[in-house]
Amino acid sequence: GNGKDDEFEIRPMASTAKMILGLAIMQAKPFAVEEKGETLAISQEDYDRYIWYVNNGGSSTEVIVGEEISEYDALMSVFLASSNNMADTLAIWAFGSLENYHNYAKQMLAEWGINNTTIGIDASGFDASTTSTAADLARIGQKVLENPVLAEIVRTKSYEVPVAGTLENTNKLLGQSGIVGIKTGYIGAASGYCLVTGYFTGEHVITTALMGSVSRELSFSDSLEIVTKTQDLVNERTLVKAGDVVGYYNSWWTGPVRITADANLSGIGWNGAEMNTNLDMNGRTGVLKIKIGASEYQVTVTAEEYTPEPSFGNRLGHLFGWQKEGGIVEEVNEASTETLT
Repeated sequence: GNGKDDEFEIRPMASTAKMILGLAIMQAKPFAVEEKGETLAISQEDYDRYIWYVNNGGSSTEVIVGEEISEYDALMSVFLASSNNMADTLAIWAFGSLENYHNYAKQMLAEWGINNTTIGIDASGFDASTTSTAADLARIGQKVLENPVLAEIVRTKSYEVPVAGTLENTNKLLGQSGIVGIKTGYIGAASGYCLVTGYFTGEHVITTALMGSVSRELSFSDSLEIVTKTQDLVNERTLVKAGDVVGYYNSWWTGPVRITADANLSGIGWNGAEMNTNLDMNGRTGVLKIKIGASEYQVTVTAEEYTPEPSFGNRLGHLFGWQKEGGIVEEVNEASTETLT
């Protein structure tokens, strides 16, 4: 398509749905990098869930009744081993039920403007009722990499957890071309092989999403090609440096008054993308907004000190711009703001 959200095909998203779970957990039960979060106690229901997924061919991690596992280790199980049973266990632990989780996740996505994703009957994505588009998956993946804890988890290649032992990340693209995540997915022909990838250019996150590949190997090779071509086309650039003149106040009594950026500003965009600027001032302070394609960046700006009203002498010397009515001097030539592009 041409990039419009409604032109992307909606199809089952398989285990890439676990990205949504991870984001919901980090909102509802947050913890910081180098922390482990709260502790889950594995119940008989959790163990029965593990057995169900084993018997039905879903990816799983072993648990035992009475086991205690931290949020962090549980999320490692979800993202590295794509554990379906641990995904549902986490959702029920954090929200009380899968239904409550669905309502929370739906609201969370709506607040982010992610509108073509449907939360199905589980938290794992094992059921085909959880659907999305490649465009939505890319946005969700970006949210994952913007969370420091989840970003650390998805870039981990292997990790040791209680009972289940060593987990190996299912994403074999880690480390190639700067790729630092994010999630694989497959539940059969209904979904095909899905893969959401991500990397950083400067401080900016770039994500790509592929759905419906016919094989795991092809999903990796195609995704890698998408990433490398994207890296050729999308670049970080310095838009404004601190102290750069970005515009002027112009008035007949002051002459040009420089407006400068308060800080450095960088952005990303497609090579050749159209760039639009808007300078919004309120007195001596304001904001410069720069839009590249669909992305918008902004930086605060400050004008040099200037006299907001002309002096009496200025007025007498510039009668063309002023007129007297009833003995009252009125301004008819107001200061204007011009933006440099």
